[in-house]
Amino acid sequence: MIQKFVILLGMLVFILFSRSIAGEISLAMNFQSGAIVLGGALISVFLSFPLKTFRGLWRSLRAASRHQEPDLADLVRQAKTLARVRRLYGPRELGSAAARVDNPFLRKGIELVLDDYDRFEIHAIMEKEYELYLSRKEAEIGILNTLSRLAPAFGFVGTIIGLISVLSHMGDPAEIGHGMALALLTTFYGLVLSNLVFQPLSRKLTEHLRDDAVQHSIVMEAVLDIADAKNPLAMSHRLHSYIRLGEEEEAGVAAPRRTGGLKPILRRMAVKR
Repeated sequence: MIQKFVILLGMLVFILFSRSIAGEISLAMNFQSGAIVLGGALISVFLSFPLKTFRGLWRSLRAASRHQEPDLADLVRQAKTLARVRRLYGPRELGSAAARVDNPFLRKGIELVLDDYDRFEIHAIMEKEYELYLSRKEAEIGILNTLSRLAPAFGFVGTIIGLISVLSHMGDPAEIGHGMALALLTTFYGLVLSNLVFQPLSRKLTEHLRDDAVQHSIVMEAVLDIADAKNPLAMSHRLHSYIRLGEEEEAGVAAPRRTGGLKPILRRMAVKR
């Protein structure tokens, strides 16, 4: 919430400061300059990327706006609980426990364990799944990176258009002013869109992808250990090596555990026995 407030406040200050320096510029002039930069960049990327990648980018941006710091310690606890279920109660109860897991890669891995794949097949299948996921996300980030490069380029195109207008109306001072304003505004909009919109969004998605990579490493190790029915406590200690000390202090023992999740399953199973 604080981050969104700071972003909105910064944008407002930037707009007001820009208008105070630039003075009064007509709405039509702003629209023409923005249309040259944004329209040209969008047409170029629509010709370069398939439509499904744009749909994926829109979903990723919406998810990024609601993104919270991943609770890696909770993910390790869920994996430890699944390992205990596997060792104590067998595959049938493991399937019931896996249905309560939040992470889709962890659920997929448990399904492979239940289908009796060996650890090498599980590793190969999950690596392929993640490579496909990573490829889709990199294509989405590629759209933003392309827009970031194209926006200043089309700003320069608008500058050329404005200079052409100036040279073709040398006898009309009003048209000269119009052409110069168009030339400079398109450069301005190109730089603003590139540095204040497209590059920050690209960086944001890249950081989220890095978080996903850490989660995938934890999930991969956990699933392989569950497939081998290894000791849950030893598995938990090894998985915590993926968590930085600072993250572990914030999300680990000091943080209250959620009342839901997989722990009630173990208690119900103990009652059944």
